[in-house]
Amino acid sequence: MAIIGKIRERSTLVLIIIGGAIVAFVLSDLFSSSQGGRQQGPVNLAEVNGTTVNPQEFELKVQKAYENYQAQIEEKLDERTKSTIREQVWTEVLSDILLGKQMNELGIEVTSKELFDMVQGNNPHPQVKQAFTNPETGEFNSSAVVGFLQNLDNDPKVKAQWIDFEKALKRNQQIDKYYTLVKKGLYLPTTLAEKEFKGSKTAVDFKYIYRSYASIPDSSIQLSEDEIEDYYEANKSDYEQKASRKIAYAYFPINPSTEDIEQARQWADETYIKFQNSENDSLFVNANSDNRFDPIYYSLNTAPANADTSLWNKEVGFVTKFKLNNNIFTIQKVKAIKTAPDSVLARHILINTQTQEDAVAEKLADSLLLLLENGTPMSELASQFSDDKATSQNNGEFGWLTEGKMIKALNDALFSMEVGVFKKVKSRVGYHLIEVIERTAPTKKIQIATVKREVIPSKETYAELFNQANSFSIDANDIESFDAAITENNIQKRSAVLDENDNTIQGLTAARDIARWVKEAKEGEVSEAFDTDEAFVVAIVESVNKKGAAPLDKVRNRVEFLARQEKKAEQMKKEMSGASDLNDLAAKEGISIETASKVTFASPALSNIGLEPNVVGKAVSLEVGQVSEPIIGNSGVFVISVENKMVPPEANIAQARANSQQGLNSLIESGAVFNALKEKAELTDNRAKFY
Repeated sequence: MAIIGKIRERSTLVLIIIGGAIVAFVLSDLFSSSQGGRQQGPVNLAEVNGTTVNPQEFELKVQKAYENYQAQIEEKLDERTKSTIREQVWTEVLSDILLGKQMNELGIEVTSKELFDMVQGNNPHPQVKQAFTNPETGEFNSSAVVGFLQNLDNDPKVKAQWIDFEKALKRNQQIDKYYTLVKKGLYLPTTLAEKEFKGSKTAVDFKYIYRSYASIPDSSIQLSEDEIEDYYEANKSDYEQKASRKIAYAYFPINPSTEDIEQARQWADETYIKFQNSENDSLFVNANSDNRFDPIYYSLNTAPANADTSLWNKEVGFVTKFKLNNNIFTIQKVKAIKTAPDSVLARHILINTQTQEDAVAEKLADSLLLLLENGTPMSELASQFSDDKATSQNNGEFGWLTEGKMIKALNDALFSMEVGVFKKVKSRVGYHLIEVIERTAPTKKIQIATVKREVIPSKETYAELFNQANSFSIDANDIESFDAAITENNIQKRSAVLDENDNTIQGLTAARDIARWVKEAKEGEVSEAFDTDEAFVVAIVESVNKKGAAPLDKVRNRVEFLARQEKKAEQMKKEMSGASDLNDLAAKEGISIETASKVTFASPALSNIGLEPNVVGKAVSLEVGQVSEPIIGNSGVFVISVENKMVPPEANIAQARANSQQGLNSLIESGAVFNALKEKAELTDNRAKFY
């Protein structure tokens, strides 16, 4: 199990595990295409180049991915994390369809022999290598892999996880083969290589004069509606947008009232007195606190967050007065004191009782304990007898441990033992023969019994806040009244933009219901009051943006700015044209001449101005002494005169090809091929209808 943990912890593969067992009728109900008499929705989650994606099958993958992720973090998944995981599953499904078709047509496969070599061969996959490498010697232990695989049948859960891991390895290897084939198919012809090399290596020194667009007041440039519309139509592709909806929402935080806090304060006063007189502090904590009793002993150096540091100077039984922080009352008591190390370097031999009779396991443990006490090195016995495969290949060593990191039986023994002593300890998994190799200096440690109680809004407070939000929803029926009510009642206003498949809203914990409402609402529509756990929310759809070019009225300010800048550029270009001498033109325009040195097209920036690729590109193409026509740049209009040009005498074709290949390889590895296939695909995405 520890090996699987190491692979999970260090793996860079996306282990989206396929399969699982979810009751069929639950999924059928969840994805029913006709519910409550509503108009029938889409049957398929998506269609990609004629291949349909079944919603039930997709949800099975999603649920399995949730389980896989949750097994690693051992925490409840929030809605934002779920949304991210669903997006990962979607990307993998798309990849399987799009890349899968390409790989099938090309006959790209991963054979059983290749998979064997990746796991047990002479050149194993890096993740396998990492998991079975001895941390002391740095050497890969192939026999440990064999031993691990031979014992898989003893743990069906670990076996299933390993099979899923092998599937991911195989898929990853197949995609790597495809990408390698694409990379090998790229070639830069000699003529292009020479041009690219010289273009990137040619450096120029030039003088220039420059008129900024800001030098002409905006008020002096008049734009007609036809000119604005013409500019918009000519540059429509610059305003492409994804389908999205912009919302604003009134935020009513669900916080405890003054009365709620005062009531909790009375509870804290009473609990403080009871805690002082309690005889069983752990039971008292478990009965009265939001958190379970923590049995770990802490030194001052390892004190948990928010612990009262004065406790280390107190005697057993001392109780702190309650403290209120972030609506949480905290009372702490010194339950016990001991002297012990902060950390220990330990090792063990595990005799598993889950795969054999307890009596048989204990008899073997007693025999091994006798051998240890008579001088047999634990490293020899661990590699031969220990059922903990993760530590058996490392002389049985856990490494350095801090208190509370092991199961209680082991923790209590290891932090009370002397160095070099052997001891037999029973845990829920079997018998452990343990030894402390080294430990830090003993120090004072205390066990803290902590009672915490969060102040929760009462039913009355909850109802009052709901009534406020509900009244707001009734009174606000359009954008004007919505904003007026926000201002009049001093309510917090927030904004968000939701893409077509978004199921979460930044800043809200449980926003799935709101996101669903937004997808169906019309522009200007106001929602009912939604409960998002931490607040009540009333939303309004401010705008609905369809996929494609944004309408002119949505981008008018930007269009007017650029259309005006274009007119300025044409005016400047006309005024600065026809010059054969830069000095004469500078005198005429009343502009000083500036100098740019050793500028290349690979880095087309001018000092104190910024990026000007059009200007630098023109400079590279001019001959020495030649004066350019006016050049329309990013920040103004330029006229330049080339002073010096440094051209490499001979193009390094090999270097140009290597640089080109490196750049293309980087694009491929970052997903350019997949994105290109996705862009080209005939894709109908109905996820927004299901989630």
